[in-house]
Amino acid sequence: MKVNTGLASVFGLFLLATTSPANATIPPSPVHQDSPVPWSKVVEDPFDGKIVYDKDFGEGYAIVSSWSKQGVRLSYFWTERQLDYYRRVQRTRKVKRDNQWQEEVYWDQEPVYKYIRKRKSPEKILFAIGGKIYEYEGGVVSDELARALISLPDQKLLVRLVWADGSTTDFYIGSATVRAWKSIYSP
Repeated sequence: MKVNTGLASVFGLFLLATTSPANATIPPSPVHQDSPVPWSKVVEDPFDGKIVYDKDFGEGYAIVSSWSKQGVRLSYFWTERQLDYYRRVQRTRKVKRDNQWQEEVYWDQEPVYKYIRKRKSPEKILFAIGGKIYEYEGGVVSDELARALISLPDQKLLVRLVWADGSTTDFYIGSATVRAWKSIYSP
C-alpha cells in the first residue's frame, strides 16, 4: 500500500500484526498499553471477578497483563519500522558559482516508513519467590501460586516470560499490582 499524501506519508503507516504460536498457552491480554483501564488497581469484572491490570513499558515495547483467580493473560507489544517506498521531494541547497553563493533547487529521494505493531503471548511465566521457582502455563491460578503471590512484600517483582522458541524476556510487575494480588488471590 502506498500513500503519498497526508500525515501517513510523513510519519508512516501503523499496522497491527499478531503472532500467537499454536503452542502458546498464556492467552493474550484483553487490554493494550493505551486502554483506559485503572492500572494496578483491583476492579470488579463481570466475567473474571476481581482483576488487576499491569503494564511494563520502554522504548518500542509494552508488556500488558491481567491477573485474576481465573487466570493470567499477557501480551508483549512492540513496533517494527519497515521501509515502504521512496518518494521524490524537492530540496534546496546553496552552491558557490562564479565566486558567489546561489540557491539551487534539486530533486531527492526520501524514505517513507510503515510502522507495524506486533503482539505475542508467552508459553509460560516464571516467578522466583522465596528461593523457589513457580511456573504458570495458563488456566486457573493454582492455590500454591496464589499463596506465593500473596506472600510477597509490596515491592516490584521481576518475572520471566518463556517464549515458544525457548528464549526469555524478564520484566517487572509494579509494586501496586503486587499489593493488589493480596486482594485478588486471598481465599
